[in-house]
Amino acid sequence: MTRSSITATPPGALDLTGDAVRRRRALQRGTTAVLEEAGFEELSPPTFEYEEVFRRAGGAELAEKLIRFVDLDGRILALRYDFTSSIARMAATTFADAPRPLRFYYSGPVYRQEPDRGGRARETLQVGAEILGEPDLAADVEIVRLTLALAQAAGVRDFQVNLGHAGVLADGLAALNEALRMDVRRWIDRKDRGSLARALKGSPPEAQALLDLSFVIGRRDALDTVLQTAPDGARPALLQLAALDAALRPDERAHIVYDLGEVRGLDYYTGIHFELFVGGAGRAAGAGGRYDELMGRFGRAMPAVGVSLDLDTIAELPA
Repeated sequence: MTRSSITATPPGALDLTGDAVRRRRALQRGTTAVLEEAGFEELSPPTFEYEEVFRRAGGAELAEKLIRFVDLDGRILALRYDFTSSIARMAATTFADAPRPLRFYYSGPVYRQEPDRGGRARETLQVGAEILGEPDLAADVEIVRLTLALAQAAGVRDFQVNLGHAGVLADGLAALNEALRMDVRRWIDRKDRGSLARALKGSPPEAQALLDLSFVIGRRDALDTVLQTAPDGARPALLQLAALDAALRPDERAHIVYDLGEVRGLDYYTGIHFELFVGGAGRAAGAGGRYDELMGRFGRAMPAVGVSLDLDTIAELPA
């Protein structure tokens, strides 16, 4: 073996030492203590699964992001892409007959390669929680509150949660053919109103509503304003966001921003969805939402909502 092959690390791999290690361990201790106190049970799924577990949860397009290898029996394995897929498998097997709801948490590394995001680490330390079998608004509120508590336990003070709902844009997007829908989602994601208006020219009224809904971002007053003119198809989702807001305390609302134009993850989330942003970080430090259709892919249909935090992103924040 040459010296260069010994001393070099693969792309996306990091050597962590000293303060970097201590900082991550402190974050794990602080956040998992919050989860334990909230009554969540820790699960520790395997570091690798059959590739099908992750593809079943995330779709065929996930394949290029998996770090895969072949077992001695010829079957393809993959390092843990996320915890939610493994927890869904365990809920459908190990906990198939357990009383609902199920309340689980996890902490550990996930492994993914993202060709469109050069330079990103391929191993990321996460902590997160899932509530399975609880369809009500109360579970959504609990997950949002838990996200705020986890951020505070991690020592973050300057942060906000950008919160939306998959149902706000669902009718408008469904009114478009598949090819146009992809273009429209791209313009919404880029916040390009001009290109969006041109793409929607001549489209049905439900789709035209995307021109207004997609650019709504703000506090509770933004929800109240859009509710006055929102199409019928978007109203149930908007009312659910308003109900969630009403359930929060004023100090909790101070960290919440409603962003109705977030389209990433709409193929996965079925209700609320959100991202956690912290001052000084160049990317989201957490994400979550409701994904009621996921468990059915593992043979045990049940509602589900959860959150995960990227502890590496938080650990690298300037002191």
